[in-house]
Amino acid sequence: MTPIITALVPVFGVIFLGWVLRRSNLLPETSWGPISRLAYLGLSPALLFSSIAFADLSEIELGGFMAAAMLGFVAMAALTLALKPVLRVPDPTFTSLFQATSRWNGLLILAIAIALFGAEGEVLVALVMVASIPLVNMECVAVLSVWGTGAAPQWRSILYRILTNPLILGSAAGGVVNLANIPVPTMLADTIALTGQAALPLILLAVGAGLNFTAMRARPRLLGLSVFVKLMIGPLVFYGIGRAFGIDGIPLTVLLLTGASPGAASAYVLAQQLGGDAPYSAGDITASALFCFITIPFWLWLLG
Repeated sequence: MTPIITALVPVFGVIFLGWVLRRSNLLPETSWGPISRLAYLGLSPALLFSSIAFADLSEIELGGFMAAAMLGFVAMAALTLALKPVLRVPDPTFTSLFQATSRWNGLLILAIAIALFGAEGEVLVALVMVASIPLVNMECVAVLSVWGTGAAPQWRSILYRILTNPLILGSAAGGVVNLANIPVPTMLADTIALTGQAALPLILLAVGAGLNFTAMRARPRLLGLSVFVKLMIGPLVFYGIGRAFGIDGIPLTVLLLTGASPGAASAYVLAQQLGGDAPYSAGDITASALFCFITIPFWLWLLG
């Protein structure tokens, strides 16, 4: 347990620092939005490019690992849809519950995987991210199009936004460079790597700054359900699928971490845009981030 805590404390410590900085008003409230956007869309593509472009993928059993990861996301979506008939909640609120249990904060898990496993953990999480972003977004938009109160989504526009997502573009470029064995000048590679290194600290600070404990008052019982499903059922689903595929070692633990991830801030944005329950989404993002400080070490100790 001690190595796990040693690896996780710096990650969670930077998140806490982000919360302190926002509460202290050292940085204006309006500055955190641009900081988060810079970290996610400006710097993270460079991090993902470097992770994939220069990785030795020959030592990773990608087929089974990627299949297990994608099946995990599909299983969580199916599980949540199965709960709808027994939940007496408005349809827009259900869409936010669906996002709460189906989305994951890939960049936060990337930071944890790097802290625990170094380059191998970094590559595995980066690969899951590039494959899961289109899948999870299409799932969530489909549910919002059926049960949300917003205007019908423009699928062509949504597909374009997914395919032009900077995280996907950075990952795809890294994959092309790796698979085609394209040489990258050392100075350019070092510049991209240095840019990417700035992403994770800013992401963790932004996660902490985004914690809004007041938002947890929205639908507290349903919030408890979504957090339980995401942080307690999710890890078992991904871990069980991984074991069924014969995966073990670090890849299996990365699957466990994927399932144990808290919700993503993008759920709140999409709920606002397509008629979900935005206040509930805000509460879930905070609650799942808060409780994952306990559940992630627990699952790593128990199953990792």
